[in-house]
Amino acid sequence: MHARASLAHLASSPWTTLDLVAAPVPPTLRSWLTEPGLLTARIRELCGERMRFRMLGPLRALPLSDELQARLGGVDQKGLAREIEFRCLTERVVYAQTVLPDSTVRAHPWLRELGDSPIGESLRRAGGALAREPLEYAPLPPEHVLALAASEGSPDARGVTLWARRAIYRLDGLAILVQEVFLPALMRVEAARNEASDTPTGEP
Repeated sequence: MHARASLAHLASSPWTTLDLVAAPVPPTLRSWLTEPGLLTARIRELCGERMRFRMLGPLRALPLSDELQARLGGVDQKGLAREIEFRCLTERVVYAQTVLPDSTVRAHPWLRELGDSPIGESLRRAGGALAREPLEYAPLPPEHVLALAASEGSPDARGVTLWARRAIYRLDGLAILVQEVFLPALMRVEAARNEASDTPTGEP
């Protein structure tokens, strides 16, 4: 299966609340999964000038699975998918996918023109009524379509379980689904920064 296959394959994913999957979550990853603020700001703080953000190809049309139609609470059967990545220099640390139902895009056509702009920051600047529903979490097995997409170009992310979270944003009541997958490089970069900050720089 190609990594960018239809989101219909998400129908069997075990998305649930954090308390139901908390036990196996690596302790170092928990604060990232539960981050209440914008992920972009947290990654920028971690990576500094090394942060790289880019859109992975153009928007693509996709059918919405029955599960997603029910979860989004709308009548759309189709939408657009937008895929992006965050890197610290050469290492991909987070992969994210945004699902834009057709009715949302019709009401907010500027969503087609986001380019290399983070969705969270853009929604905050949009000026409409914005609300985020509670986060859902899932351990993604290696064969999951999101895990396959997230691990492209990241050899150490292949063949392992990847943790992900998703949330529905409602802009003027219209749904936007954002799904974020956290890669092993994120913990490696954070550990290296913490180690560097704990290293003495010289005599007092």
